[in-house]
Amino acid sequence: MRREDVSPLLVQAGDLLPEVDLADAAWAAGLAVRRRQRRTVLLGVVVVLVALIVASIVIQVG
Repeated sequence: MRREDVSPLLVQAGDLLPEVDLADAAWAAGLAVRRRQRRTVLLGVVVVLVALIVASIVIQVG
């Protein structure tokens, strides 16, 4: 195979590959990060509320 034959074969093989849509991938990754952050904040708020309820019960009993 000659050097001149390689480039057209690479172009031909590349045409068969699906094109990657980077904007969709970035959008999906951003949504995943936002969901994770929202979940973390919600979990933190619930933990603080439970800690406050437990502390108030301990104060009233003690």
